[in-house]
Amino acid sequence: MGFRILGPVGVWADGRLVGPSTPQQRSVLAMLLLNVRQVVTTERLMRAVWGDEPPITARNAIHQYVSRLRRVLVPVPQAALVTAPPGYRLDVEPADVDLHRFRELVDLARKSVPSEADALFGQALRLWQGPPLANVSGDWLPAMFGQALTEERLAVVEEHVAVGLSLGTPIESLADLPMLISEHPLRERLTYLWMLSLLRDGRRAAALKAFRQARRRLVDELGVEPGIELQELHRRALSAEPAVEVWPYPMQAPADGTVHAPDTPPVPAELPAPPAFFAGRAAEIARVRTALTADRPAGPRVCHISGIGGIGKSALAVHVARGLVEHFPDGQLYVNLHGAIPQAGPVDPHIVLGRFLRSLGTADSAVPADLEEAAGRFRSLTDGKRVLIVLDNARDAAQVRPLLPGSATCAVLVTSRRMFTSLHDAVHVQLDVLDVGRGTDLLGGMVHDDRIAREPDAAAAVVRLCGGLPLALCLAAARLNGRPFWPVSVLAERLATARHRLDELRADDRAVRAVFQESYEDLRASPSGAEAARVFRYVGMLDGPDAGPTIVAAMTGLSEDRARDLLDTLVDAQLVESHAPDRYRLHDLLRLYARERAEAEDPAGRRAELVRRVLHCHLATARTAIKVLGANTGRRAGIGPRTLDHPGARLATGEDVHAWTDAEADNVLALVRTAAGPSTATLVVSLAATFTVLLYERGHWLKQLSLAQSALPAAAGTREILYEARIHGDLGWVQVCMGASEDGIAHLHRSLDAYRRAGEATMEAGLLDNLGVAYRTAGQPERAAEHHTLALRLNRELGDRWGEAVNLTHLGLVHQAAGRYDEAVELHTRSIELLGELGMPSDRLRAFIHRAEAYRRAGRFEEAVEHYRQAMAAHRKLGGSGDFGAAEISWGLGLVLYELGRVDEARQAWRRSITLLGKLGLITHAERLTAEQEEPPPTPRVIVRQR
Repeated sequence: MGFRILGPVGVWADGRLVGPSTPQQRSVLAMLLLNVRQVVTTERLMRAVWGDEPPITARNAIHQYVSRLRRVLVPVPQAALVTAPPGYRLDVEPADVDLHRFRELVDLARKSVPSEADALFGQALRLWQGPPLANVSGDWLPAMFGQALTEERLAVVEEHVAVGLSLGTPIESLADLPMLISEHPLRERLTYLWMLSLLRDGRRAAALKAFRQARRRLVDELGVEPGIELQELHRRALSAEPAVEVWPYPMQAPADGTVHAPDTPPVPAELPAPPAFFAGRAAEIARVRTALTADRPAGPRVCHISGIGGIGKSALAVHVARGLVEHFPDGQLYVNLHGAIPQAGPVDPHIVLGRFLRSLGTADSAVPADLEEAAGRFRSLTDGKRVLIVLDNARDAAQVRPLLPGSATCAVLVTSRRMFTSLHDAVHVQLDVLDVGRGTDLLGGMVHDDRIAREPDAAAAVVRLCGGLPLALCLAAARLNGRPFWPVSVLAERLATARHRLDELRADDRAVRAVFQESYEDLRASPSGAEAARVFRYVGMLDGPDAGPTIVAAMTGLSEDRARDLLDTLVDAQLVESHAPDRYRLHDLLRLYARERAEAEDPAGRRAELVRRVLHCHLATARTAIKVLGANTGRRAGIGPRTLDHPGARLATGEDVHAWTDAEADNVLALVRTAAGPSTATLVVSLAATFTVLLYERGHWLKQLSLAQSALPAAAGTREILYEARIHGDLGWVQVCMGASEDGIAHLHRSLDAYRRAGEATMEAGLLDNLGVAYRTAGQPERAAEHHTLALRLNRELGDRWGEAVNLTHLGLVHQAAGRYDEAVELHTRSIELLGELGMPSDRLRAFIHRAEAYRRAGRFEEAVEHYRQAMAAHRKLGGSGDFGAAEISWGLGLVLYELGRVDEARQAWRRSITLLGKLGLITHAERLTAEQEEPPPTPRVIVRQR
């Protein structure tokens, strides 16, 4: 049994085709055979069958073709077609595939003495049974791989003929050469070999005629003269000099040195000097090396390294290329394409081709004047050779494509700031910044003394302040080398001042700012450049870790779709990173540069207006989120402007709310911390007072605490008693939740006193209830009951049924703590009924949880299980899953399941709760260890405080 693609595609046995039966299945098989033992994605298989326009049903059809191929492969020993996401992999012996056997024989021939090489070349060529990929469906496979495979065969034919000539093969054995020349009239090497055979046979006139015919074809069709080798042979024929010896490069001479080539083509070695010190990037080095050395069925091996300016793309490329010189004995070509230097402009690929052709031995006069012709000549000269081409600092894929060789023996390494996604067959390696460890290693290798080792903490600070950017670290090392008496801590202190950091990161003619300037100017020169540059500046003004299209749309006044398009333009320009769907962030140093540009190009009034727009957008979304959750908004709506300039993000479900809260929490914290000023203080307080509800719902109490602490100065700056009261109340409440009852009670009393002075009875009732919870968690049940009763009486006087419902369940917790479980259940039930009438599902859920716990403590375990499961269902309906509510319910459910003897289910529930609390930072390491070792485990303090 054997597999063929060098002719009709299929599985063959005893000289006959046994399958597959349809062209579509043969296309799938061919693509798998071209990539034996490698995963081929379903998308590539679809392209192999239908080209670039697959039908809607293509994916299902591929599955069916694979299923039928598996049936064809049943009688084939040791053949397996396995599913390997995101596609399939064909595991067969490469020697059973004619293409791989062909290449194996050719490699052996190139390492052998002429007599053995002649037989091996002949054996390899007999594997060809016609045009490759002859009976597949469509034109895509033949167009993509067929021509390259044919070129590969012709190169071997030429080598075989040359070996035969070196052995004295009679001209009668070369009768096929004229036919090959007529089929491939522009292959000069075929004409060279035919002329040489004619000269050796004494047919000088016929050889001169063959040259004239070849020259005429080249001049007429390409407008170029024959190459140096053919012209030299023509000169020898005219002067009747003896015919030269021949040996086909790129064959390797045997160890005895008896075989050599008198006309050896030049071997360029153009790689720049390697970096003086290189650290880290082990995974990236391995990927690039593999991409450049792995076998490919056809076409060159292409690896593309991309990343922001200063990330170390060129250094990595040269470092890897230097280590692969022995893999490419026919030469290493290098060019800096100046794709990221706007003032210089990108190098024309035609100029690069001229340089490459001259490096490969082409005379200036023989370099084609046409780009396409020059690219064709370059492919001819590199065909069958093992050449590495490094295209550094490319601007775009259009600049790169004419510079790609056509032979699978060649490899190309491209670097650029933009990612060239249209280079479909390239392996893409996107560089990220160095972590602190690897950054410190790089810094230590470049500083000429042991200061980095002596001050590891200061060195780590320098790496962090440089954002792990290799260029910045190189410049930091240069600063230290130029100042041998500076401790590392001095440089760290100077870098710590954000406004001057870019000034510090420069040395001689190199500077981080200059690199960023190149990218920025390149962006401005592109279509939509002015708009994209504006978005870059605006995003840089934000203090949070990232931004989404909604915020950018609010800042710019554009639609979200347009904002997203411009953000993606910045991603392509490597000025912004998209680390998650619809989330975009800046490198720290790029953020500083963006702010510099904003200060230079955007007036102060406009920058202040942008901050106000961001506050309006977040506040509008937070108000929408509270409504979607069904929480009471009355006590939060009275603060801040009634109408807002932006509608905020669109949220429809609880899942939407929780996803938005998690995504924007750190951004809102940063905004509240930095945006407060005389004109924005009320907006800042309004946002903090509203967003705190969402953080509480998610169990993000640490962030809730930070939010309230950051908002307190802004509240004081408003000089409005109600604003200060609101933030003191929020801060006190979260402190109670976190276990700091004493501090929390103090802030709650300040808030209560302020509301009483302002005559805000509704808010007074809320603070009384919160104080009741605080006193209960502080172990003062009598004072707790007193405050809950006062709050209940006041809410009933005000007709505030929502406040009444909350008071009832909190009063129920007091009875619960005292062991009066029947009274507790009754109060929780009344709260649940009342909140159900009011349509407050979020608050109703809390009462559900409290009632379930009351049943558990009362020993009514079956009822407790049922109520905990009802609470979990209600929680999921609200979109909750990974928050404190889920952790609290899971813990209580585990306790009651344990009481019922369902220990395995209980353990599973506890593990789920511990995992969630750990993610939220609400459980200590000691509590976690105790929970894993004891059974039943003690309830975490954060859950105890809620009961």
